[in-house]
Amino acid sequence: MKLQKDFQQYAQESDLENDLNNRLKLTFDEIKKNNPNLSLDEVLYAVYDKVKDNYNKPFDVLRNMILKANNIDELEYYTKNVRKDLKYYIEENIFPQYSKNDGGHNIAHILEVIRRSFALNDTFKLGLDDNMIYAIASCHDWGKYENHATHHLIAAKNFMNDEGMKNFFTDEQRKIIKEAIEDHRSSKEDEPRSVYGKLISSADRNTRIEIVFIRSFFVAHERMPETNIEEYLDYTIERLSKKYDEENPENMYFEDKTYKVFLQDMRDLLKKEKDFKNRYCMVNHITSRKNRVQDEPGEIANTKILKK
Repeated sequence: MKLQKDFQQYAQESDLENDLNNRLKLTFDEIKKNNPNLSLDEVLYAVYDKVKDNYNKPFDVLRNMILKANNIDELEYYTKNVRKDLKYYIEENIFPQYSKNDGGHNIAHILEVIRRSFALNDTFKLGLDDNMIYAIASCHDWGKYENHATHHLIAAKNFMNDEGMKNFFTDEQRKIIKEAIEDHRSSKEDEPRSVYGKLISSADRNTRIEIVFIRSFFVAHERMPETNIEEYLDYTIERLSKKYDEENPENMYFEDKTYKVFLQDMRDLLKKEKDFKNRYCMVNHITSRKNRVQDEPGEIANTKILKK
């Protein structure tokens, strides 16, 4: 009897999931057909706005469901026009270098920055060269483990000195790529020298609260391992409140809806200390605030999360 009930419940849940997937696919197709100039990100938000009142799910959850319902892999979608030999070379020779970086600047972060670079290029109709975008995003934190303060210069030097990369770009293109990598950490006083520099600087900004929490905790393992968790949470709230302060915002040259929504959500959460701490601990699976940072492993599955 119980087995029959379990099967019926499973069948009902499967039917509901299929119905939702069908609706998400039909809605996506309809919006895409009627608005051919919208970027993928803009279509995803349009679908979300149309169905959100019927489903009690946050945007990030529905966003992934929309992509899955339409069989879209974002990285493949955005990088389909990148030279296959360039992608292969970078995957084989550059990406492995990121295993030396801290957990906040590993290959998962690089893949997210690649995705965001192409998404912003798509949304703002910049018309930039796909191969150059891919190279800049792929190389921008190359060698960060050597020195955090000058890693943008180290990454640019690594790119320029790499013999294999010289086969894919002209001297003028290599100069633009080098400068964009150097400029991705641009301060409020120093504006990037090209639109490529502005793009990578913008794409390098966080756009998901969970990613901020995961990356910051991995960095804390490197820089504050002995700090008590409760003290670290207080420090993090203070640091992020300054970083995302309304009066002194970080540079964002291509501010899309994704970033605007993230920024408002983060600012709202920072005003609620208890909620902030609870969510931070939940995301990073922190078991006790009496422990030290080094006693808690954090979200070890972050690669999967950041690639979504």
